[in-house]
Amino acid sequence: MGVNFRSVLPLAIFILSLCALGVARAQTPDNPAPLVLQADAERVDIRSAVEVLEDPTGQLTLDDVRSPAYAGRFIAGQPSGSNTLPVHWVRFTLRHASAQPKTWWFSTGTQFPKALDLYTPDAQGNYQHQHASADLPFSARPLPFKHFVFPVELQPRQPATVYLRLLGYSQFAVIQPVFWEPAALTAAAQHDRAQWLLYVGMAASIILYNLLLFAALRDANHLLYSAASSGIVWAVSCALGGFGFAFEMLWPDSPRFERAGWALSMAVSHLLSVTFFAQVLEMRHGMPDLHKWLLRGCALFTTGILAALGTTFGGDLPGARRFVLAAAAVVGVAMSFIVLFALVRAAKARSRAVVFIVIAWLPLIIASTPFTLGMLTQTPSDNRFLIWASIFEMLMMSLLLADKFNQEKRAKSIAQTALVDHLQKSEQELESKVAQRTDELAKEQTRTKELLHNILPVDIAQEISSTGSARPARHEAATILFTDFSGFTMAVATMPADRMVAELNEIFAAFDDITDACGVEKIKTIGDAYMAVAGLPKPCADHAQRCVRAGWLMLAYLEERNINAAFKWQLRIGIHSGPVVAGVVGKRKYAFDIWGDAVNIASRMESSGEVGRVNVSAYTYDLIRGEFQCEYRGKVGAKGKGEVDMYFVAGGVS
Repeated sequence: MGVNFRSVLPLAIFILSLCALGVARAQTPDNPAPLVLQADAERVDIRSAVEVLEDPTGQLTLDDVRSPAYAGRFIAGQPSGSNTLPVHWVRFTLRHASAQPKTWWFSTGTQFPKALDLYTPDAQGNYQHQHASADLPFSARPLPFKHFVFPVELQPRQPATVYLRLLGYSQFAVIQPVFWEPAALTAAAQHDRAQWLLYVGMAASIILYNLLLFAALRDANHLLYSAASSGIVWAVSCALGGFGFAFEMLWPDSPRFERAGWALSMAVSHLLSVTFFAQVLEMRHGMPDLHKWLLRGCALFTTGILAALGTTFGGDLPGARRFVLAAAAVVGVAMSFIVLFALVRAAKARSRAVVFIVIAWLPLIIASTPFTLGMLTQTPSDNRFLIWASIFEMLMMSLLLADKFNQEKRAKSIAQTALVDHLQKSEQELESKVAQRTDELAKEQTRTKELLHNILPVDIAQEISSTGSARPARHEAATILFTDFSGFTMAVATMPADRMVAELNEIFAAFDDITDACGVEKIKTIGDAYMAVAGLPKPCADHAQRCVRAGWLMLAYLEERNINAAFKWQLRIGIHSGPVVAGVVGKRKYAFDIWGDAVNIASRMESSGEVGRVNVSAYTYDLIRGEFQCEYRGKVGAKGKGEVDMYFVAGGVS
């Protein structure tokens, strides 16, 4: 008998729905999985177990939120801020793992709620109620800590659902629920108190030091800085996520003053700090327009803060107070941007104050990032680094004032000394400038002569120095030497440019030394070709011998160099003797050069030669055959010259 799945499917869906409903009923938020507190734990963060229910009317009771109508509406997360005074019910379920009852201290991690009501179950399952409020003196708190802390007794190994009714003053009154072992929380609080006392002591020393400087120097900057530092200390003690011991130790019976202190202290510190930086950056004189806008912003900022505080002390008008505070905050940010713009302008003017301010602000900027993110995301943050960064900022500003005083003192002393020595130094400077200029002219003339001697033959350079020009001349007896590297085009394609230039420079420098030693005049280099001549500008009888000797030495140098060199250079040398015309050409960059058919033939001697040999023409052979052994090559074709008699110098003296 077959099964009709179409008829069974609705029944199956109905049964699965009932099962799902039963599972959902068994795992309603009213009975969540408990968070286990180990007996030996010192600190347990229970934020992961927190569930929240918002009460817009503020009329719900404990029985209401425990009823099935509301128990399923709790959601995981933190209470969210609002522009009204919101009421939130916070619920979490715990289980104490020990076999004996134990009292834990439950820290809410918040300082500013208007009211807190904690409901914890006892051994019989009845809920016990504890109440706390920021409107009450410090002595009325369940336990004497900066945050609201309640004693909670948990029964052994039994799940306990704890309820917390929270009425907050602002959207920043978030909770950070932690269960502490009493001794551990006491030790942590003592450690924080010691840090705060150390912080206050250091800050008080800095403030007192600047007050003494004000009394001695009558410099208003020190007084203004002392006031700004006092505002910062107040803000750290009351707000900014600071140590929070000021309420306990200074005004424990003034809860409203403590409640307003977070905004007032931040306002005072911001206002005085901005004013101090404007004074240090000399905005009144150097940036008058910016200074006027800053004064207007200070007036608006102060008015907004006072108006917000008036609503705080006069009654609970949270919406109006938040609006006024928001407006004041916008003005405060605008003031900060004005100071920042002034700081940029001062940096462009290379003000020394900018260096101190940037160094002082850098730790504050780094430390304030977690604090700002915590305010935006309603996540509490540990801001001890921000607090100690404020001490560093105070020290750097004290150093700034000290440096400012030293700079002013030094400038005054320098001005007085300069006024006394001005006439004497003016005369000395004038004499020194005349002597210096004379020496510079002499050095310039020497450098000009040296440059001309490097570019031109000595006689030609002297003629140009004396007359401003050089006359061209015809020389009937001269010998021209040409060198060229074989395979240079391939080397250029494969060798790096810097290596190529370095190689040529080293070789040609050695050729320069050889020509100088042999009495041959270098004319120029053309790519990888080297051109020299003997017999001019001063005639000589052994001009051919000089060129052959120089060519022979060039080949010997290159052969020795190739022994250890990575790249082996192969050289051809051609020499020819005959008449040439020599002269200087150019207007700005002088160039000594030679012209004539003898130059062309010498070039053909080089191109028609062989690697590692000195190839000479018949004219040159007639001049050197008494001193050098030569090998007759016969008539060799030369481009543009036809068949020409050529000889290889065999080396050695006949």
